[in-house]
Amino acid sequence: MFKILATTDVHGNLLAYDFVTSKQAIKGLSKFSTYLKQQRALHHVIYIDNGDINQGTPLVTYANSYVPENISAKALNLLSCDFVNIGNHDFNYGSDFLYRYIQENQAKCVTSNVFYKNQPIGQTHVITCDEKKIGLVGVVTDYIEHWENPNNLTHLDILSVIDTVKKEVAHIRQEVDYVVVVYHGGFERDIETGEPTERLTGENVGYALCTEIDGIDVLITGHQHRQLVGKINGTHIIQAPDGCFKCMEITFSDTISVNLIDVSEYEVDTEFENYFKNELDKTENWLDTEIGTTNLKDCYIKDIKQAQLTKHPITAFINQVQMTYMQADISACCLFDVMPGFGDTLKYRDIILNYPFPNTLVLKEMTGQHIMDYLTQLSQYWVVKEDAIDINPKFLYPKREVYNYDLLDGITYTMNISKTKDNFISDVYVKGEPLILEKTYKLVLNNYRATGGGNFAMFPELKTIKEDTHDIAEILIDYVKEKRHIVITDEQNIRLTVVD
Repeated sequence: MFKILATTDVHGNLLAYDFVTSKQAIKGLSKFSTYLKQQRALHHVIYIDNGDINQGTPLVTYANSYVPENISAKALNLLSCDFVNIGNHDFNYGSDFLYRYIQENQAKCVTSNVFYKNQPIGQTHVITCDEKKIGLVGVVTDYIEHWENPNNLTHLDILSVIDTVKKEVAHIRQEVDYVVVVYHGGFERDIETGEPTERLTGENVGYALCTEIDGIDVLITGHQHRQLVGKINGTHIIQAPDGCFKCMEITFSDTISVNLIDVSEYEVDTEFENYFKNELDKTENWLDTEIGTTNLKDCYIKDIKQAQLTKHPITAFINQVQMTYMQADISACCLFDVMPGFGDTLKYRDIILNYPFPNTLVLKEMTGQHIMDYLTQLSQYWVVKEDAIDINPKFLYPKREVYNYDLLDGITYTMNISKTKDNFISDVYVKGEPLILEKTYKLVLNNYRATGGGNFAMFPELKTIKEDTHDIAEILIDYVKEKRHIVITDEQNIRLTVVD
């Protein structure tokens, strides 16, 4: 008997550490390390990381800018990781960063569908365990080019997931006992019924891999942050949530079994964490540096739905900065689940924790009609439930997508959420004047949305006036440092109402 243990979407949680409270957290690689050591003492174990490790916490944000050694590669090397696959967020810091990460990893890269300067960054591997041969094929979603900053994809080519897996499986199937595909992507259909669970853009093709390609014994997935265990067309499938509070365990004996293991129940590997004490201390010192103040004593987020319903002041702050920086008429931003908000004193910590993603800004030209279409699509986020406005379940399952609801400033509007019909928009004004459908306006938004992320297909087709290369968090920090005291003016410009 032997096992594959796999982590996915660690998102910078190398340590079991909560940067909001500065206390121990229930997740992280340092807890997984304890379980990994236990299993290695009992069985032959292959450890694979399935990508999206380089982004997500202040520790990696700080280290990626100020520490020469790649901190995520350091963590995986300490865990004696055997194989790595690349995730979409591992592209966020550019192609040179990505290549260095792979080079600094002692683990072999299995990503077969990404080329750097015309050379594959990884390849399929065949290994032997307990006299059984296992073929490991790695791929990352080929939808990256639709949302990633083009500057981060210099010298990179991303090939079709389906075509790559089909080719690699056909090449090794006859020489191995098992084929394991490691896919940083998820499922586009319900794993039991086969019904689509999202618009079929190609971002996630896990179901297609299982039904269109013969010979895959196990499909390890990620990207969607879901908890999945099952079987599709004879292929065992598994996916773990983000943050590394659970890992994936695939056991090979007379049969194959797949299970999710709750590593939050294990003790922290303090020996592992001690290797990062210096980086953690420097990160904490950096985060605690005061950069400015605000006029709002309590700008904390206690409930994400309520923050969206009432248009939390933090969105006015972000939009205020974005409109000023990009000289836009209108600005759009969203709220993330991980946002804690802030008080009247601003530190680096407050900006980094509230905007942990390395998004950049794009200025788009839109007609009034485009804006109406955009607002109408946004209104689909809401439904009426027991005479009250609630989040549409399709934004909560199969993947939680609260970040696909934008809140706008520079514009006033009413979202009419209908009990029985389609939602609609009314009372739209820009700078006090009624929206003119034929008139053009300048709207600033993040690059994820500007490239169509969240199924906003209109944006890639619209004229791009300007693209900026600075991270939004960096822009927010610079704005606060320049102004020193920020007056956040929340216009309460969005009204939501229930209609028949």
